[in-house]
Amino acid sequence: MKRTLLTIISLLSFSIFSAFAATGETATSEEDKYTFANLEEVDSFLYRQINGWNVIDSRSLIVNFSPSRSYLVILERNLTALKFTEQVQFSSRNSRVRANIDQVHVLNQFARPSRIEAIYLLPNREARRAVRAKIRSEELEVNGMNGMSGEVIIGQINSL
Repeated sequence: MKRTLLTIISLLSFSIFSAFAATGETATSEEDKYTFANLEEVDSFLYRQINGWNVIDSRSLIVNFSPSRSYLVILERNLTALKFTEQVQFSSRNSRVRANIDQVHVLNQFARPSRIEAIYLLPNREARRAVRAKIRSEELEVNGMNGMSGEVIIGQINSL
C-alpha cells in the first residue's frame, strides 16, 4: 500500500512538474523571438533624425534613419492596431526615444500605448532582413500561415 501511494505521488509530482516546464518553455520561445544576441542593444536613439518606419508585427517595428542605419524597436506588449495604422507617435524627452521609458502610440485608433521594451541597432540591410525573417517565421509558425501580405506600412512619426 505504501509503495503504491509513493508511486502515485511520484507520478503526480512528475506530471505537475512537466506541465510547469512546458509552460515555461513556451514563454521562453516567445521571448526568444524578440531577443537578438548578435545585435547591439542600445538605450536610445535621436528622435529628430527619423526618416520613416516599417511594421514587422504587432510588437516590433523598424525605425529608419538612412539606408545603412536603422533601429529595431521591441514593444512591451502586442499593439494590434500597429499593423493597421499609417501614423505612430513616440513619447520622447530631450529629442531622445528611450527603452523602458518612452512609449509608442498608434494615432487614429482607440489603442492603449505600449512601452518600448528594447532597442537594437540594425547596422545594415542584411541585419534588417534577418530580423524580419526571425520574427515573421515565428509568427507564421504560430498562426499556421504560408505568407503574409501588406504587413509593411510606412508612416509619419510625431513627437508628444
